[in-house]
Amino acid sequence: MNDNTLKSLEELFYQKIMLYNDLLNCFKEERESLVNIDMEKLWAISKEKEELGQRINSTRQEIISLLGLDIDLKSFSAAHIFKIIPDTKKPQLKKLTMAIVKLKDEIEVLRSENMNFIDDSLNFLDEMIAILTGNEKQKETYNVNCRLDKTRHTMLLDREV
Repeated sequence: MNDNTLKSLEELFYQKIMLYNDLLNCFKEERESLVNIDMEKLWAISKEKEELGQRINSTRQEIISLLGLDIDLKSFSAAHIFKIIPDTKKPQLKKLTMAIVKLKDEIEVLRSENMNFIDDSLNFLDEMIAILTGNEKQKETYNVNCRLDKTRHTMLLDREV
């Protein structure tokens, strides 16, 4: 593998880091918008997240093409790269890979928190509507596993998947 290929590979890794960092910032902004109920900003953030996802996939595809790998985008991982690069370049690329993994983990935590926030908000609103409509009664029964099961009112609100 020549030096130009390794330099291009390193640049693509830096590009992925910047894209994941932008995505992380989107999730932080999304949280603020959820708290402030700013629907216009939420739509804009959703569109930006989708564009960033496409750019990340495009960068992955560039890496696959640069290295001449014959694999699809979904099965691609850093392990494929480390098999073919020289040992002298592995430490630097491992640092970049770890930075990407760290960003992905932070993004997953924020994504999960935002989803829980949405679910909790919808459950609260649903319970309020049920109380206002007089449909708030819950019965406690045992299910087939002999566990206490609370039957709930019909969900009126649900988040879009």
